[in-house]
Amino acid sequence: MILAFVSALAGCSKSSFDYLGKSYTPTTNPEIFFREQDVPSEKYEVMGKVMAEVPYSKKLDYIQKKIEKVAREHGADAILLSDVNIRSTGYTSAGGGVTKHGKVSIGGGGRKTQNTEMKSLEATLLKYK
Repeated sequence: MILAFVSALAGCSKSSFDYLGKSYTPTTNPEIFFREQDVPSEKYEVMGKVMAEVPYSKKLDYIQKKIEKVAREHGADAILLSDVNIRSTGYTSAGGGVTKHGKVSIGGGGRKTQNTEMKSLEATLLKYK
């Protein structure tokens, strides 16, 4: 199997589009489906998966266009999109340190909390037989 990684920076936030799977001759216009039962051909191969994660502020059509680009590059005939998931990431840090007399000082430096919401989506790439 071939592992490809495509990463794009959007302002200060990071978007990632990771592909794991097989590659074929590039295609030009893969079909897009949202349910497996809508795929018209019964004879297809699951060639791989695209895992996309973007900042919450990004539009869904941005995600779709990027996934379509990855699909074309790897030779997919169709894309089966999953539901979009929203997840929060973040951290909290507290200040503190050591005084010049060797005593530990906790607090006083303030707290910093950073929360980030991300949209994630998994797409299955299909190759018709």
